Amino acid sequence: MTTDYRFGNVELRPAQRVLLVGGKESRIGSRAFDLLLALVEHRDRVVAKDELLDSVWSGMVVEENNLQVHISNLRKVLGPRAISTVPGRGYKFTAELDQDDAATLVERGRTVSTGPQAEAPIEFATNLPVELAPLYGREKDMRALRALVEASRLVTVAGAGGIGKTSLAQAVAHQLRCNYIDGVWLADLSPVPTASLVPTSVASVLRVMLRGDDQAEGALAKALAAKRMLLVLDNCEHLPGAAAELSAALCRGAPGVTVLATSQEPLRVPQEQVYRLGPLDIPQDEFDEGASQAGAVALFLARARAADPGFALAPKGLELVVDICRHLDGIPLAIELAAARLPLLGLQALRARLDERFRLLTGGSRLARPRHQTLRAALAWSHGLLTPGEQAVFRRVGVFAGSFDLASAQRVARDNDVDDWAVLDHLGALVDKSLVAADPGAHQRYHLLETTRAFALETLGEAGETDTVMRRYAEAIFDVFTESRRIEYLLPRQERHDRYLPDLDNARAALDWCAAHPEEAALQVALTAALAWIWVEAGLRSEGRRRTLAAMSLIDSATPPLAQAMLLASWSRIAFPDIGPRELAADSRAIEIYRSLGDRQRLFAATCEQARTLAILGDHAQAQRVVLEAEHSWDHSWPPALRAPLLSTKFWLANYQGRFEDAVGICAQLYELATALGDRRLAFGALISQEQALASLDRLEESVACGRELLDLMRQDRTVAVCSEGYVYGNLCMSLTELGQVEEALEMARRAWAFREQAGGALCILDPFARLAFMRGRIQDAARILGRADMRYATSQEKRQPVEMRVRDRLLAGLRAALPPETLQRLMDEGSALDDDAAAALALRD
Repeated sequence: MTTDYRFGNVELRPAQRVLLVGGKESRIGSRAFDLLLALVEHRDRVVAKDELLDSVWSGMVVEENNLQVHISNLRKVLGPRAISTVPGRGYKFTAELDQDDAATLVERGRTVSTGPQAEAPIEFATNLPVELAPLYGREKDMRALRALVEASRLVTVAGAGGIGKTSLAQAVAHQLRCNYIDGVWLADLSPVPTASLVPTSVASVLRVMLRGDDQAEGALAKALAAKRMLLVLDNCEHLPGAAAELSAALCRGAPGVTVLATSQEPLRVPQEQVYRLGPLDIPQDEFDEGASQAGAVALFLARARAADPGFALAPKGLELVVDICRHLDGIPLAIELAAARLPLLGLQALRARLDERFRLLTGGSRLARPRHQTLRAALAWSHGLLTPGEQAVFRRVGVFAGSFDLASAQRVARDNDVDDWAVLDHLGALVDKSLVAADPGAHQRYHLLETTRAFALETLGEAGETDTVMRRYAEAIFDVFTESRRIEYLLPRQERHDRYLPDLDNARAALDWCAAHPEEAALQVALTAALAWIWVEAGLRSEGRRRTLAAMSLIDSATPPLAQAMLLASWSRIAFPDIGPRELAADSRAIEIYRSLGDRQRLFAATCEQARTLAILGDHAQAQRVVLEAEHSWDHSWPPALRAPLLSTKFWLANYQGRFEDAVGICAQLYELATALGDRRLAFGALISQEQALASLDRLEESVACGRELLDLMRQDRTVAVCSEGYVYGNLCMSLTELGQVEEALEMARRAWAFREQAGGALCILDPFARLAFMRGRIQDAARILGRADMRYATSQEKRQPVEMRVRDRLLAGLRAALPPETLQRLMDEGSALDDDAAAALALRD
């Protein structure tokens, strides 16, 4: 006779193969029925997974996840406490049967719907809220953290204050509440004043009585030894040692307890898995696909609508929201506090006042902890947990406007009390405590979030250290870029660019500080000279001109000769294409100083630069003499990369002399050198020059093929084209136009315009734009654009290159054939009154 089994409102009838829940049949499927029966019949022990697979799927090969799926479905029907998972062993039926005269562990009154009738809600053993506020932008974090919790005994969510650690931990715990027979419990440690009270506080949450003479952590672990639960230890950062001791004790003595901790730093327990929680995603700009769904933006919009139900984004509104979220670093607390100010200020005023963020971002929820009611309080809480040495390093590294490496941090943060080793230790602690972020990459770098940095700078001012540390900062960045000059011809251009570009924001901040302190003029000149090469490499000629001119105006008799020479030698490249007598004089003075210093390598490079300037100015005979001088001074012991300036200058001279076949050959030599050096950016530049030389020979199909090769290289690796995109698109536009392929030429023109600053401004592309308008049948627009181009050339030092002159000549001939002389002159006069943007718009419109 087959035994029926009853537990709670559930009845299992093996003979009839029926499962009743609340008196109604539950259709769970034959495999699930066999699985449940096997567990019930062997309820006195853990049933191994392999045993269950053999019993239920006898003779079949199935994946283990089939078993997991059926167990999950059974728990939905029977309640989460009926079947428990014993990690690494198998499953055990844990509900007590009625015939055993024990209280059931299955929820009373649960029913399983067999039609439209709704199920009664399940009551879970937990102190979590029944419903949690929605999380924005944390879907990936939730999946990753859940997987980590399911696979590990101890997981710590680490992150900066206000980053959303508690919300994420609660959300994941809420998802997992079905998996733990004895519940999911939240123990908030933030109100616990001392370490000795941590175990008793947690025991109180779990309703466990601890005897006063017991070792508290071990006693709690012993009391929980037979339990299966998830314990969330929230806000461990102010008592990390006590939280670590308790977690370690639970890992040793309570095998069914999983601990999920939140803290600004890891607990450093051997079993611990750390999940670093970063800021919410921020789109690059409002045009990014899905910008309004990005985590930071979605949170801001949700909180804005909660604060003002009538809130709606006006035109340009999304751009402002993205900018606000970017300036708040994607920190959820800061975004929520900012959105709460929206009804009072509006988007424009809110964005304008973010520089006063610590006064602005107050008035958080009255239900929030005090440290989460203002942005300053959140950071002050974190800062208060630091040791004095950590506080000193924290406020000093706040001067870094960009990322920084360890050597720079040591240069800035050390003093008589804090040596380099102490800076290393304290910086590591700040990373652990989520106040400094470590950036991944081949060269280890660090950074502070903008909001955290603003707080660090406040504390730096309060300590009276601002000017002292800022001077160290400027000197440290000078050291960085001085090193970049020492290895100038020893690294491929792309590698040098990638290594030093991250310090550009630091250089800007240091230069601005020097400019605001006239007594630091010598340091301003030296730093500007050391980093002068980067402006052209990064496609920032306009900024480079402004900063280099400012430094050149400070040169006096006390300026070190090497700094003078490096600054002056860089000027003509930065000033290009606006080349005139001032640039030639700067080249000449740099050569004079290098010769007096006996610096032969820099003298060689400066001589090549002077020859290039002479070629652009039209003094081709003198340029040829200077090139020969440079060639005769070449020393074969020098780095091979130093030949690149010579070949580049020879190309420019051949180009301006109209020797275009020679120019193509020189480009081939330059490309061969770049390939031998493994310098992809130099090779890319050689192909750009070749593209232009082929166009000058009217070998337009070859020029376009070369341009398309450049586009392919850009698609494969965008970094090789930094500062060169404008040239690639502009040259392609010109050749495609001459071939009559005006639609593709128009697309290239639009791209060229977007990168015009990299090519030295708009002037060099106005002629191709005018020619494009003419080829598209817009004769009058073409005349106006040409009028603007002629006016710009007439009022600047720049001269048209040969290929640009040929484009202009063909265009002018076509305009003269299409328009009466007085009409042409009137249209060109109209164009001369336009600005560059208006002239370009005529060419680029549909």
